[in-house]
Amino acid sequence: MDVKRGKRLLFILLAVACLVFSSACGEEPPQEHVDLSDPVGGDGIYTTAELLNFIERGESNTATLGAAIDLGSEILRITKERGPITIVGNGFSITGNADCLIRLEDGASLRLEEISLNAGRNGLGCLGDATLGGNAEISSVAHCIVCVGDLSVLENSAFQLASNVGSGIKAKGLELLPGSAVIAEGALGGISIAQDDLILCEGASLSAITEENYNALKCEGTLVLREGALLRVTNNGEYHGAEIHDLSVEGVASVEATGGSKGVGMFLFEQEEDVYLVGSCTPELRFEVGNGSVTFVESADDIPNPELEEGAEAEETEGQEGGEAETEGS
Repeated sequence: MDVKRGKRLLFILLAVACLVFSSACGEEPPQEHVDLSDPVGGDGIYTTAELLNFIERGESNTATLGAAIDLGSEILRITKERGPITIVGNGFSITGNADCLIRLEDGASLRLEEISLNAGRNGLGCLGDATLGGNAEISSVAHCIVCVGDLSVLENSAFQLASNVGSGIKAKGLELLPGSAVIAEGALGGISIAQDDLILCEGASLSAITEENYNALKCEGTLVLREGALLRVTNNGEYHGAEIHDLSVEGVASVEATGGSKGVGMFLFEQEEDVYLVGSCTPELRFEVGNGSVTFVESADDIPNPELEEGAEAEETEGQEGGEAETEGS
């Protein structure tokens, strides 16, 4: 009996020692996982399936990510009828290798907040006109944003775009609304606009950069710069910083243009207006046809005021008429 009691006591002591050792090592009993995601409402989206479900059947317009999302070969398809969609990334990313990560139908609107998009091909594909807002970084192998129609960037938005073999933005037309900012870099140029105009509204800024033998910015329409707008174009290859059809300036705007080794800072096909810009252009701007001019100055104070000039001319004319009348009277 003493031997049995001794073995039993030894077993109890060993069991107690194991419990003490486990406690000392910080082991805790497993806790049940609480799922706080709400794919329908858009809160705390953690998986591809949840995000796709929200885009298709969500009962709100805002999706908030709780983790990084890998779409694989799936595409987020956003329709105009679904309403303006906002994706809040909370610093997380969306990646994928489909033809594009996000596809917007004609007239659709998307807002991205605190998120990065990493695309194996195109980032955003727009089937017609589209509206984009918020702040995000978009990197892609092909185009970061390709838009069949006109693209509008909403007020005070900020986007940084980098493409390996394509363009930052390739669109029919592009408008940056007041206070918005876009930095676009691509092997085929930072910005490529076909047919329509490129408009920088009040206080908007656009930077287009390329390291290859393409224009950093190309616009087949009119480049419109409004009060306080800023355009920067940099070509570290051989061609122009910017190649555009013609230029229109409304107010005081700034341009910093640097062309490649065989190009100019800005090349215009036609220029009929006389415009002034604050900034610089290296090598010097040139255009093919037109009776207008483009003059770069160091500050806004160096830009002539047409109203003052007209007033001075009017006073001079009145003075001459007064002199003639006095001569006739004498």
